[in-house]
Amino acid sequence: MGSTLRRDRAELRRAAEANRLRSLARRFGPEALLLVGVLSWWPAGFWGIQPWLQLPLHVAQGDILLFGAIAAAAAVSLFVRAPWPRFGVVLGFSVIGWLLSAPSKDSVPAERQTLVIVLAVAALVGILFGARGHRSLLSAATVLALVAGLSPATWPHGLPLAVALALPFGVASWQRVAPTLLAIARILLTWLVFGLLAAAVSHGWRVVHFGSAAGTRVHQLGLVTTTAWAFAKSQWWTLSQQSLSHQVGWFWVAAIFAVLVVAARVVTSGARRPGPADSTSRPGS
Repeated sequence: MGSTLRRDRAELRRAAEANRLRSLARRFGPEALLLVGVLSWWPAGFWGIQPWLQLPLHVAQGDILLFGAIAAAAAVSLFVRAPWPRFGVVLGFSVIGWLLSAPSKDSVPAERQTLVIVLAVAALVGILFGARGHRSLLSAATVLALVAGLSPATWPHGLPLAVALALPFGVASWQRVAPTLLAIARILLTWLVFGLLAAAVSHGWRVVHFGSAAGTRVHQLGLVTTTAWAFAKSQWWTLSQQSLSHQVGWFWVAAIFAVLVVAARVVTSGARRPGPADSTSRPGS
């Protein structure tokens, strides 16, 4: 009888602690995620490229601005759920980066106008992509793979990829082996496709000699697109092999993360599941 009472009291204490933690998460979780989103904008897109909060605002680096802004906005959107704070963080830091980095005059015709368009479009695309990460763990993993594939920043891109590959195990089970493997394959494919897209567009961007002799903006965009498509068709297999071989070490890290995710699930599910003695001690059992 005494041991049963002790078990019941321990179960009540665990339930009370779990409720307290959930209450704290509901109370402070959005603010904490907003802070993470604020801190992730510049590192996700531009770490190692420019000094802190500055942007590569030169038409020759338009591809870096494009993909860096997409990755930065996607990272913010992944952490910040509320639409207006999410938009405010991306817009605010984009304006700050522009004020700190914009050239005082154009080095080629309509340079600043082109860069404003690139930055605005990239921010909008990144917000839309990142917002999809709130749907599920697999959606969040897809956004992380996108950021790892697109970002021109100099941090180790294998780290978010490793986290993305481990997240499907948060919902995996013995009955869901095939869906889990398909999710992992989809995450890898997302990373490879966006990495190839970034490499192809950067190649096309370098081909264009921006200036008065380069023609209209539409003609320049067409030249970038045509060159990028030709590069992607001819180099996709080689680039995919190189990308996979460069991240082999991070795949082992992903395996370790997956084991930790599964272990955490086992521990938390065991803590929530009542034991046989607890079940028989309850009324009606």
